[in-house]
Amino acid sequence: MKRAIFVALCLCLLAGVSTFADTQQPGTVTISYNLFHPHWVASNQLAVWIEDSHGAYLKTIFATSFMSRRKGYIARPQCCPEWVKVSGLAGLSNSAIDAISGATQKPGRVEVKWDGTDAGGKPVPPGVYTYKVEGNISWDRRVIWAGTIEVGKAPSSSVAAPTYIPDSARTAGVLLTEVGAKFQPN
Repeated sequence: MKRAIFVALCLCLLAGVSTFADTQQPGTVTISYNLFHPHWVASNQLAVWIEDSHGAYLKTIFATSFMSRRKGYIARPQCCPEWVKVSGLAGLSNSAIDAISGATQKPGRVEVKWDGTDAGGKPVPPGVYTYKVEGNISWDRRVIWAGTIEVGKAPSSSVAAPTYIPDSARTAGVLLTEVGAKFQPN
């Protein structure tokens, strides 16, 4: 029996097939940011997600309940439209939406964690991933912070940069600052 298992593992390695050890979760990425609550109508909606190195959507880490669970993106299409599109929110089941949505976060330093898996729960391979935080400042004014983080055998960290949409949103008020990520391997 031991010999059969040994032979099977050797054949898998020679064929380039992943073994269990190759498919374990690589570690945890902690995405952090300073959150402010502008007191304007049509503001404070937020989504955090992960993309692979080619820009393909992998997984949502957090989305505000109004926008996701309560389907606020239908009444207010300005609610994080990039995330709504890439996540396929309109086609998600209620249980999938419940798994990612939460109450509006309290102002201050916020941390959300990515466990290194895709939307289907499968571990991702080591590599460079993009994290994005999209926030609705007020009506159609929003900001998308984006950064990359290396996931592998060593700890890593990075700082994200903002893109304001439209550019005039830069002076519309502050929703998010100091967005960054840290990876800690298992």
